Amino acid sequence: AHKMNTQQGQPYIQGDHQVQPAPQDSVACLKFAPNKDLFLAAAWDNSVSVYQYQKAGAEIRSNPLMQMTQNPHTGGVLSACWSPDSSKIFTGSVDKQGKAWDLATQQVVQFAQHDAPIKCVHWIEAHNMVVTASWDKTLKYWSMNQLGSGTPTATVNLPERVYAMDVKGDYAVVATADKQIHVFDVRQSPQAPMKSHPSPLRHQIRTVSLFTDKRGYAIGSIEGRVQITHIQDNEASKNFAFKCHRDQTTQDVYAVNSIVFHPQHGTFCTAGSDGTFNFWDKDAKQRLKGFPRLQNSISSADFSYGGDIFAYAVGYDWSKGYDQQNRTNESIWLHPIVQESEVKPKKP
Repeated sequence: AHKMNTQQGQPYIQGDHQVQPAPQDSVACLKFAPNKDLFLAAAWDNSVSVYQYQKAGAEIRSNPLMQMTQNPHTGGVLSACWSPDSSKIFTGSVDKQGKAWDLATQQVVQFAQHDAPIKCVHWIEAHNMVVTASWDKTLKYWSMNQLGSGTPTATVNLPERVYAMDVKGDYAVVATADKQIHVFDVRQSPQAPMKSHPSPLRHQIRTVSLFTDKRGYAIGSIEGRVQITHIQDNEASKNFAFKCHRDQTTQDVYAVNSIVFHPQHGTFCTAGSDGTFNFWDKDAKQRLKGFPRLQNSISSADFSYGGDIFAYAVGYDWSKGYDQQNRTNESIWLHPIVQESEVKPKKP
Protein backbone atom coordinates (compact mmCIF):
# COMPACT_ATOMS: atom_id res chain seq x y z
CA ALA A 1 0.00 0.00 0.00
CA HIS A 2 1.36 3.39 -0.90
CA LYS A 3 0.76 6.63 0.94
CA MET A 4 -2.07 8.79 -0.31
CA ASN A 5 -0.50 11.76 -2.02
CA THR A 6 -1.93 14.68 -0.05
CA GLN A 7 -0.51 17.09 -2.64
CA GLN A 8 -3.25 15.91 -5.00
CA GLY A 9 -5.91 17.42 -2.77
CA GLN A 10 -6.70 21.01 -1.90
CA PRO A 11 -6.79 22.29 1.70
CA TYR A 12 -10.42 23.45 1.56
CA ILE A 13 -13.41 24.13 -0.68
CA GLN A 14 -13.97 27.79 -1.50
CA GLY A 15 -17.00 29.22 0.32
CA ASP A 16 -17.30 26.44 2.88
CA HIS A 17 -17.20 27.37 6.58
CA GLN A 18 -14.60 25.82 8.89
CA VAL A 19 -15.90 24.83 12.31
CA GLN A 20 -13.54 25.76 15.16
CA PRO A 21 -12.27 24.21 17.33
CA ALA A 22 -12.35 20.73 15.81
CA PRO A 23 -11.77 17.62 17.98
CA GLN A 24 -8.16 16.48 18.51
CA ASP A 25 -8.58 13.40 16.31
CA SER A 26 -10.69 12.15 13.41
CA VAL A 27 -14.45 12.61 13.65
CA ALA A 28 -16.32 9.30 13.55
CA CYS A 29 -19.84 10.74 13.53
CA LEU A 30 -21.37 14.11 12.56
CA LYS A 31 -25.09 14.60 13.23
CA PHE A 32 -27.37 17.60 12.94
CA ALA A 33 -30.06 18.05 15.59
CA PRO A 34 -33.57 17.22 14.29
CA ASN A 35 -35.16 20.59 15.05
CA LYS A 36 -32.60 23.01 16.48
CA ASP A 37 -29.65 24.76 14.83
CA LEU A 38 -27.11 22.47 16.50
CA PHE A 39 -24.88 19.63 15.41
CA LEU A 40 -22.65 17.16 17.21
CA ALA A 41 -19.25 15.69 16.46
CA ALA A 42 -18.22 12.39 18.08
CA ALA A 43 -14.54 11.60 17.67
CA TRP A 44 -11.67 9.18 18.14
CA ASP A 45 -10.24 11.41 20.92
CA ASN A 46 -13.17 10.18 23.13
CA SER A 47 -14.93 13.55 22.83
CA VAL A 48 -18.49 14.52 22.02
CA SER A 49 -18.90 18.20 21.08
CA VAL A 50 -21.99 20.27 20.32
CA TYR A 51 -21.86 23.34 18.08
CA GLN A 52 -24.39 26.03 17.19
CA TYR A 53 -24.72 27.37 13.67
CA GLN A 54 -26.41 30.28 11.88
CA LYS A 55 -26.92 30.59 8.15
CA ALA A 56 -27.80 33.67 6.14
CA GLY A 57 -27.67 33.07 2.40
CA ALA A 58 -24.23 31.71 1.63
CA GLU A 59 -22.80 32.92 4.95
CA ILE A 60 -22.49 30.39 7.77
CA ARG A 61 -21.27 31.02 11.30
CA SER A 62 -20.73 28.47 14.05
CA ASN A 63 -19.55 28.39 17.61
CA PRO A 64 -18.76 25.63 20.12
CA LEU A 65 -21.56 25.24 22.65
CA MET A 66 -20.53 22.41 25.01
CA GLN A 67 -18.61 19.19 25.40
CA MET A 68 -19.43 16.01 27.27
CA THR A 69 -17.11 16.56 30.24
CA GLN A 70 -19.00 14.97 33.12
CA ASN A 71 -18.50 11.17 33.07
CA PRO A 72 -16.99 11.15 29.54
CA HIS A 73 -16.15 8.11 27.42
CA THR A 74 -12.77 6.41 27.83
CA GLY A 75 -12.56 5.26 24.19
CA GLY A 76 -13.24 6.67 20.74
CA VAL A 77 -16.91 7.59 20.22
CA LEU A 78 -18.05 5.84 17.04
CA SER A 79 -21.68 6.89 16.93
CA ALA A 80 -24.18 9.35 18.38
CA CYS A 81 -27.79 10.34 17.84
CA TRP A 82 -30.24 12.97 19.07
CA SER A 83 -33.56 12.66 20.89
CA PRO A 84 -36.43 13.97 18.71
CA ASP A 85 -36.65 17.25 20.67
CA SER A 86 -32.88 17.84 20.36
CA SER A 87 -32.50 17.93 24.16
CA LYS A 88 -30.48 14.75 24.64
CA ILE A 89 -27.64 12.99 22.88
CA PHE A 90 -27.02 9.24 22.99
CA THR A 91 -23.50 7.98 22.31
CA GLY A 92 -21.76 4.65 21.70
CA SER A 93 -18.06 4.05 22.18
CA VAL A 94 -15.11 1.73 21.82
CA ASP A 95 -15.24 1.58 25.65
CA LYS A 96 -18.35 -0.67 25.17
CA GLN A 97 -20.64 1.83 26.87
CA GLY A 98 -23.62 3.84 25.70
CA LYS A 99 -24.18 7.20 27.41
CA ALA A 100 -27.12 9.60 27.58
CA TRP A 101 -26.22 13.27 27.79
CA ASP A 102 -28.87 15.77 28.88
CA LEU A 103 -27.84 19.11 27.39
CA ALA A 104 -29.93 21.22 29.79
CA THR A 105 -28.54 19.71 33.00
CA GLN A 106 -25.18 18.58 31.49
CA GLN A 107 -25.72 15.24 33.23
CA VAL A 108 -24.31 12.12 31.62
CA VAL A 109 -25.55 8.65 32.56
CA GLN A 110 -24.40 5.31 31.23
CA PHE A 111 -27.42 3.50 29.81
CA ALA A 112 -25.89 0.72 27.70
CA GLN A 113 -23.24 -1.95 28.21
CA HIS A 114 -21.97 -4.36 25.58
CA ASP A 115 -19.20 -6.98 25.53
CA ALA A 116 -17.41 -5.23 22.65
CA PRO A 117 -17.29 -1.73 21.13
CA ILE A 118 -20.61 -0.10 20.23
CA LYS A 119 -20.63 0.81 16.54
CA CYS A 120 -24.09 2.38 16.10
CA VAL A 121 -26.65 4.22 18.21
CA HIS A 122 -30.10 5.19 16.91
CA TRP A 123 -33.35 6.59 18.21
CA ILE A 124 -36.45 4.41 17.70
CA GLU A 125 -39.40 6.78 17.42
CA ALA A 126 -42.08 4.07 17.46
CA HIS A 127 -41.18 2.83 20.95
CA ASN A 128 -39.48 5.81 22.60
CA MET A 129 -36.28 3.76 22.76
CA VAL A 130 -32.64 3.86 21.86
CA VAL A 131 -31.01 0.95 20.03
CA THR A 132 -27.29 0.15 20.30
CA ALA A 133 -25.48 -2.16 17.88
CA SER A 134 -22.15 -3.72 18.73
CA TRP A 135 -19.25 -5.84 17.60
CA ASP A 136 -20.45 -8.31 20.24
CA LYS A 137 -23.01 -9.38 17.57
CA THR A 138 -26.06 -7.96 19.34
CA LEU A 139 -28.60 -5.18 19.05
CA LYS A 140 -29.95 -3.94 22.37
CA TYR A 141 -33.06 -1.81 22.86
CA TRP A 142 -33.22 0.59 25.81
CA SER A 143 -36.45 2.20 26.96
CA MET A 144 -36.31 5.94 27.69
CA ASN A 145 -38.47 5.38 30.79
CA GLN A 146 -35.85 3.10 32.34
CA LEU A 147 -32.71 4.75 31.01
CA GLY A 148 -29.84 4.12 33.40
CA SER A 149 -31.35 0.94 34.88
CA GLY A 150 -28.74 -1.06 32.95
CA THR A 151 -31.31 -3.55 31.68
CA PRO A 152 -32.16 -3.65 27.98
CA THR A 153 -35.82 -4.01 27.03
CA ALA A 154 -34.78 -6.53 24.39
CA THR A 155 -31.61 -8.07 22.96
CA VAL A 156 -31.32 -9.35 19.39
CA ASN A 157 -28.56 -11.84 18.60
CA LEU A 158 -27.09 -11.46 15.12
CA PRO A 159 -24.84 -13.88 13.23
CA GLU A 160 -21.95 -11.40 13.10
CA ARG A 161 -20.62 -8.01 14.25
CA VAL A 162 -22.57 -4.92 13.24
CA TYR A 163 -20.56 -2.74 10.84
CA ALA A 164 -23.24 -0.26 9.79
CA MET A 165 -26.82 0.59 10.62
CA ASP A 166 -29.55 3.12 9.89
CA VAL A 167 -32.99 3.78 11.33
CA LYS A 168 -35.70 5.95 9.77
CA GLY A 169 -39.35 5.85 10.77
CA ASP A 170 -40.39 2.23 11.22
CA TYR A 171 -37.42 0.69 9.41
CA ALA A 172 -33.98 -0.33 10.59
CA VAL A 173 -31.30 -1.73 8.29
CA VAL A 174 -28.32 -3.53 9.80
CA ALA A 175 -25.22 -4.63 7.88
CA THR A 176 -23.06 -7.27 9.53
CA ALA A 177 -19.46 -8.44 9.10
CA ASP A 178 -20.49 -11.55 7.15
CA LYS A 179 -21.83 -9.19 4.42
CA GLN A 180 -25.45 -9.86 5.37
CA ILE A 181 -28.15 -7.19 5.41
CA HIS A 182 -30.96 -7.44 7.96
CA VAL A 183 -34.09 -5.29 7.54
CA PHE A 184 -36.31 -4.77 10.59
CA ASP A 185 -39.78 -3.34 10.93
CA VAL A 186 -39.07 -1.84 14.34
CA ARG A 187 -42.70 -0.94 15.01
CA GLN A 188 -44.09 -4.43 14.38
CA SER A 189 -41.23 -6.73 15.36
CA PRO A 190 -38.04 -5.06 16.58
CA GLN A 191 -36.59 -8.42 17.69
CA ALA A 192 -36.66 -10.31 14.37
CA PRO A 193 -35.68 -9.09 10.91
CA MET A 194 -38.50 -9.02 8.37
CA LYS A 195 -35.89 -10.04 5.80
CA SER A 196 -32.21 -10.94 5.71
CA HIS A 197 -30.20 -11.31 2.53
CA PRO A 198 -26.57 -11.38 1.41
CA SER A 199 -25.18 -8.04 0.31
CA PRO A 200 -25.12 -7.67 -3.48
CA LEU A 201 -21.68 -6.06 -3.05
CA ARG A 202 -18.72 -8.43 -2.84
CA HIS A 203 -16.72 -6.39 -0.33
CA GLN A 204 -17.07 -5.24 3.25
CA ILE A 205 -19.90 -2.78 3.92
CA ARG A 206 -18.87 0.59 5.40
CA THR A 207 -22.17 2.45 5.51
CA VAL A 208 -25.91 2.03 5.03
CA SER A 209 -28.59 4.71 4.72
CA LEU A 210 -32.36 4.47 4.28
CA PHE A 211 -33.97 6.55 1.54
CA THR A 212 -35.79 9.69 2.68
CA ASP A 213 -39.10 8.01 1.69
CA LYS A 214 -37.95 4.79 3.45
CA ARG A 215 -38.78 2.59 0.43
CA GLY A 216 -35.24 1.25 0.34
CA TYR A 217 -31.65 1.89 1.30
CA ALA A 218 -28.19 2.48 -0.10
CA ILE A 219 -25.09 0.60 1.04
CA GLY A 220 -21.50 1.60 0.37
CA SER A 221 -18.52 -0.75 0.38
CA ILE A 222 -14.76 -0.44 0.85
CA GLU A 223 -14.41 -1.08 -2.89
CA GLY A 224 -15.81 2.23 -4.16
CA ARG A 225 -19.24 0.90 -4.95
CA VAL A 226 -22.79 1.78 -3.92
CA GLN A 227 -25.83 -0.49 -4.10
CA ILE A 228 -29.37 0.90 -4.23
CA THR A 229 -31.91 -1.63 -2.90
CA HIS A 230 -35.69 -1.37 -2.49
CA ILE A 231 -37.30 -3.12 0.48
CA GLN A 232 -40.42 -4.41 -1.31
CA ASP A 233 -39.85 -7.22 -3.79
CA ASN A 234 -42.16 -5.61 -6.36
CA GLU A 235 -39.68 -2.74 -6.69
CA ALA A 236 -36.62 -4.98 -7.12
CA SER A 237 -36.38 -4.08 -10.81
CA LYS A 238 -35.27 -0.60 -9.69
CA ASN A 239 -32.25 -1.94 -7.79
CA PHE A 240 -28.81 -1.16 -9.18
CA ALA A 241 -25.17 -0.63 -8.22
CA PHE A 242 -22.67 1.97 -9.37
CA LYS A 243 -18.97 2.73 -8.94
CA CYS A 244 -17.66 5.89 -7.27
CA HIS A 245 -14.68 7.12 -5.22
CA ARG A 246 -12.16 5.65 -7.64
CA ASP A 247 -9.13 7.38 -9.09
CA GLN A 248 -9.26 7.08 -12.89
CA THR A 249 -5.57 7.90 -13.37
CA THR A 250 -4.06 5.53 -10.77
CA GLN A 251 -6.90 2.97 -10.82
CA ASP A 252 -6.94 3.23 -7.00
CA VAL A 253 -10.20 2.22 -5.35
CA TYR A 254 -11.41 3.89 -2.14
CA ALA A 255 -13.98 3.16 0.54
CA VAL A 256 -17.39 4.82 0.63
CA ASN A 257 -17.41 6.04 4.25
CA SER A 258 -20.73 7.82 4.45
CA ILE A 259 -24.02 7.93 2.55
CA VAL A 260 -26.64 10.46 3.64
CA PHE A 261 -29.97 11.30 2.03
CA HIS A 262 -31.30 14.83 1.65
CA PRO A 263 -34.27 15.27 4.04
CA GLN A 264 -36.50 17.07 1.52
CA HIS A 265 -35.39 16.05 -1.95
CA GLY A 266 -34.45 12.41 -1.41
CA THR A 267 -31.18 12.83 -3.32
CA PHE A 268 -28.03 11.66 -1.55
CA CYS A 269 -24.38 12.27 -0.89
CA THR A 270 -21.52 9.78 -0.86
CA ALA A 271 -18.27 10.67 0.92
CA GLY A 272 -15.12 8.62 0.64
CA SER A 273 -11.57 7.73 1.63
CA ASP A 274 -10.37 9.52 -1.50
CA GLY A 275 -11.21 12.89 0.10
CA THR A 276 -14.15 13.64 -2.18
CA PHE A 277 -17.91 13.84 -1.81
CA ASN A 278 -20.60 13.83 -4.47
CA PHE A 279 -24.32 14.55 -4.63
CA TRP A 280 -26.39 12.00 -6.59
CA ASP A 281 -29.92 11.47 -7.89
CA LYS A 282 -30.69 7.74 -7.66
CA ASP A 283 -33.89 7.94 -9.74
CA ALA A 284 -32.22 9.70 -12.66
CA LYS A 285 -29.05 7.61 -12.02
CA GLN A 286 -27.02 10.80 -12.30
CA ARG A 287 -24.41 12.70 -10.40
CA LEU A 288 -25.78 16.13 -9.51
CA LYS A 289 -22.50 17.65 -8.33
CA GLY A 290 -18.93 16.59 -7.66
CA PHE A 291 -16.60 18.41 -5.30
CA PRO A 292 -12.82 18.88 -5.44
CA ARG A 293 -10.59 16.38 -3.69
CA LEU A 294 -9.40 17.31 -0.20
CA GLN A 295 -6.15 16.34 1.53
CA ASN A 296 -7.56 13.62 3.75
CA SER A 297 -10.48 11.19 3.82
CA ILE A 298 -14.05 12.34 4.44
CA SER A 299 -14.87 10.33 7.56
CA SER A 300 -18.47 11.41 8.22
CA ALA A 301 -21.16 13.69 6.77
CA ASP A 302 -24.74 14.85 7.31
CA PHE A 303 -27.43 17.20 5.95
CA SER A 304 -29.09 19.73 8.26
CA TYR A 305 -32.79 19.20 9.05
CA GLY A 306 -33.64 22.17 6.79
CA GLY A 307 -31.61 20.61 3.98
CA ASP A 308 -29.68 23.82 3.30
CA ILE A 309 -26.35 22.88 4.93
CA PHE A 310 -24.11 19.87 4.31
CA ALA A 311 -21.57 19.08 7.04
CA TYR A 312 -18.48 16.95 6.46
CA ALA A 313 -15.48 15.90 8.52
CA VAL A 314 -12.01 15.68 6.99
CA GLY A 315 -9.58 13.31 8.71
CA TYR A 316 -8.03 9.88 8.66
CA ASP A 317 -10.54 7.02 8.48
CA TRP A 318 -8.03 4.21 9.21
CA SER A 319 -8.65 2.77 5.73
CA LYS A 320 -4.91 2.17 5.20
CA GLY A 321 -4.23 0.91 8.73
CA TYR A 322 -2.21 2.31 11.59
CA ASP A 323 1.10 2.64 9.71
CA GLN A 324 -0.33 5.07 7.16
CA GLN A 325 -1.91 7.37 9.73
CA ASN A 326 -2.48 10.79 8.18
CA ARG A 327 -3.10 13.80 10.44
CA THR A 328 -3.33 16.33 7.59
CA ASN A 329 -6.06 18.94 7.91
CA GLU A 330 -8.30 17.22 10.46
CA SER A 331 -11.31 19.54 10.34
CA ILE A 332 -15.07 19.98 10.18
CA TRP A 333 -16.72 22.04 7.43
CA LEU A 334 -20.20 23.35 6.68
CA HIS A 335 -21.13 23.67 3.02
CA PRO A 336 -24.00 26.09 2.32
CA ILE A 337 -26.39 24.74 -0.28
CA VAL A 338 -27.03 27.98 -2.13
CA GLN A 339 -27.83 26.51 -5.54
CA GLU A 340 -30.79 24.19 -5.02
CA SER A 341 -29.80 22.41 -8.23
CA GLU A 342 -26.97 20.78 -6.20
CA VAL A 343 -29.51 18.64 -4.35
CA LYS A 344 -32.74 18.84 -6.41
CA PRO A 345 -33.64 15.77 -8.44
CA LYS A 346 -33.26 16.05 -12.20
CA LYS A 347 -36.58 16.49 -13.96
CA PRO A 348 -37.52 13.29 -15.80
